[in-house]
Amino acid sequence: MVAYAILVGLVTLGVAAGAVPRWSGSLHLVALPPLDLAADLRWLLARASTWPAAVAGMAVLLAVRITVLALLIDAERPRWRLAATFYAVAWLPLLLAAQFDFIAHAALYSRLFGAALFVLGLVFVALAAAPWSEGTGDAAGRSAAADRPLVGRLSRAWRGAARAGLRAPVLLAYVAALVVLGAVAERWRPQSLWLAVPASGLLTLATIARLRSPAPARPGRGLAAVTVLGLALWGTTVVTRDAPWTASTATRDGSAVIMSGINSASGEGAIFTLRPAYVGFTCEQFTYYSYAGPGDGQPQGVAVCPLDAGAPYVPEDTQRPFEEQVDLLAEQTAGLEPPIVVFAHSQAAWVAWQAAVEERIDGLAALVLIGPFPSSPLAWPPPGEPGPGIVGGALFRFLAPAAAVVDFDFDVDASLSRELLASPDAAATVFAQPLPQDVAALAVTASSDLAVMPDGWRIDGAVDVCPVREAHPYLPITPHVHRAVDRFLDGQVLRDPPAAGSGQQGCPPWPELYRLASQPFGAPPAGR
Repeated sequence: MVAYAILVGLVTLGVAAGAVPRWSGSLHLVALPPLDLAADLRWLLARASTWPAAVAGMAVLLAVRITVLALLIDAERPRWRLAATFYAVAWLPLLLAAQFDFIAHAALYSRLFGAALFVLGLVFVALAAAPWSEGTGDAAGRSAAADRPLVGRLSRAWRGAARAGLRAPVLLAYVAALVVLGAVAERWRPQSLWLAVPASGLLTLATIARLRSPAPARPGRGLAAVTVLGLALWGTTVVTRDAPWTASTATRDGSAVIMSGINSASGEGAIFTLRPAYVGFTCEQFTYYSYAGPGDGQPQGVAVCPLDAGAPYVPEDTQRPFEEQVDLLAEQTAGLEPPIVVFAHSQAAWVAWQAAVEERIDGLAALVLIGPFPSSPLAWPPPGEPGPGIVGGALFRFLAPAAAVVDFDFDVDASLSRELLASPDAAATVFAQPLPQDVAALAVTASSDLAVMPDGWRIDGAVDVCPVREAHPYLPITPHVHRAVDRFLDGQVLRDPPAAGSGQQGCPPWPELYRLASQPFGAPPAGR
């Protein structure tokens, strides 16, 4: 208990002094094992500047974790080997989860944040109750355990926890309380961390006491109930809210330029299926931007309208230098009939905004930003150079080729990656530039992206539609987006408008609550 109290005090003082990042994930540094190790790994991957510092930091943190856990299990007879085995078993899968989290925030690929949470959840549910189950055994059992091999000790502890249904209700209550505490800390950060870190420590001690208590008579029921509840919560977050398609009643003048995002190709990308009739345009008014530049036409793919302009492009073209992309947009909009509306998905939002700021598009009337990211929260240095994120960046390079399995091509050190993603202030700097007074902007955020938006989802100078419950890649094909765009172009959408596609007044609280609750499970953003 004394060792743990010292740990809580040191973390609190470290946050206050800035030695520990002032991010809400600092609560997890004193959380129930193995959440504490997961937070350590997220911290090291994002902040270690050299490999020796990362290795030394991991060694020190593991020594601290093993010591504290061994003393918490049994202060009179510290369980060093059990504690060491516990963290040894948890380390590799938690490193994978932490790296998924790093990539999710570095590449702004929120699907990997879900993968990180899934791995973290599996490890936590499987292991969190084990040390306290083994530690409450009788003296004879503990004496016999001394002769077991290392993994055997943890296996015995795990079997005891399994017989108790992994103490699932206790763990669920703990996670729920930790999520609420983390959301509160994120909302009123950094002042709240002074109280939130000790509160997390007290919550951990209370949970350990409950895990030491006798298991319920029918533990299987609790495990089954928690499983059903977890599946229900998962379903509510991934299932898109249905809405009817409504054709636009407007007949708009001018032209519409359609820009796909990263890893797209000619005719391959969700925004190519944007339906002109539902936003007041016709196919004759649609022009599809090409990352390869002007040309006589592109492969049709899934595009709704003919791709009769632009050169064919491939995913690698989407990662060319930022200014080149801005220049290409200026070239491909030259001569189009005004007023011009640019529909930009994902990274194209930065390109379109920069072109508008530089007044490179003659006759530009509006920008429609679909799935924009207001900032890029992490950094990583070029190969062979020191700097924050050196470990996460190196592992990112190592794992990037595996993304081809899910048809995602990403060059960690491509020009665009280094300019806008690896430099944490760059993306925010783009949107910090004010648009010309005669250019309006609409921003529609995907709910799945909120987890990788530590600085919030609103963009100054744009109308921010309430986030749509949809995955980032499929946002352009939803009726909610078409309806919000149609209303915006009709001049009906104001600041803090009704939720996209609904008649509700104002944004519901869930998007911001989800964003706040998810931040402690992410890596510490640069600058905190």
